[in-house]
Amino acid sequence: MNSSDCYIQKYQEKEYEAWDKFVLEESVNGTFLQTRKFLNYHPKDRFRDDSLLFFDKKGHLIATCPACKEIEKEKKVFYSHKGSTYGGLLIGKKYYNVESVIAIIEQLDIYLKNNKYDKVYLKITPDIFSKKRSDLIQFALEYMNYQSYGELNLYVPFNEYKADILSNFSQGKRTNIHNCEKAGIRIQQLYSQNEISIFYQILSETLAKYNISPIHSIEELYDFANVRLRDECEFYGAYIEDEMIAGSMMFIFEPNKSAHAQYLCAKKGFERLSPMSYMYYSMLKIMKERGIEKVSWGITTENCGRYLNMGLAKSKEAYGSSYLVNRTYYKEITG
Repeated sequence: MNSSDCYIQKYQEKEYEAWDKFVLEESVNGTFLQTRKFLNYHPKDRFRDDSLLFFDKKGHLIATCPACKEIEKEKKVFYSHKGSTYGGLLIGKKYYNVESVIAIIEQLDIYLKNNKYDKVYLKITPDIFSKKRSDLIQFALEYMNYQSYGELNLYVPFNEYKADILSNFSQGKRTNIHNCEKAGIRIQQLYSQNEISIFYQILSETLAKYNISPIHSIEELYDFANVRLRDECEFYGAYIEDEMIAGSMMFIFEPNKSAHAQYLCAKKGFERLSPMSYMYYSMLKIMKERGIEKVSWGITTENCGRYLNMGLAKSKEAYGSSYLVNRTYYKEITG
């Protein structure tokens, strides 16, 4: 298949079901984070959506690209949808071959040029969440003159881990866990709005130390827990007696047995116990017991990978973590 054998159509709400079915069942690298079910939690005025569907000449859906457009310094920029952590081009299983992937990218470039975009950013799905490795997509983008930057993501692959979780930790982390156990800390899953509200307060206080706020509002977390992501998003709290002192929000990618810690937080005043260490340990223990094979802690870099938070990286390393580079591809649109 060459680029003349496919065409692009802008996403419309009438394609909601076809989009989500393709992303979850037919693509090699789609997850629930690129479904309209997830993306539509954003208010309509938060992003200017420019998501695309790619069809072959017979009208079969072969790829999608969740995306939005922004104006930056008078430049029109096409982004992998900013309402999702990543996404980029999502390719159908039957079309995951060299010729088709390059044709899809060629057609995207034509679309961007015809619609007078100045720049494009495609943040591709990390391999730990994909059904297939992204090597072909990365090669094809580089072949089509895209550049890239990387962000360092740390994660735990249980197949490279010793069976006893604690034995993979540094001595300092093991001491923290033993101290938490002596203090009687217990973990429980959070369900009620009151529990999630307390978690959100702890999260907000934790992030305030770095002059940032949670990406999601408290109302959005209620929606995730009770409606939109009941099967994909879980909340946990660490308690001493009846007081929540730490918490986490986990995204569960059940089809490929992966999980991602979207938020981890601990209440001020309990630093001596290091309940955050206990949350890391507990999430690994819970996820392993339910058959999850890989747990992602997220990136330790900022500013498009140009700044490394060394303290955060070293802390995550102390849990016996491995390394993954999350890649974003970009290009100036010329001509």
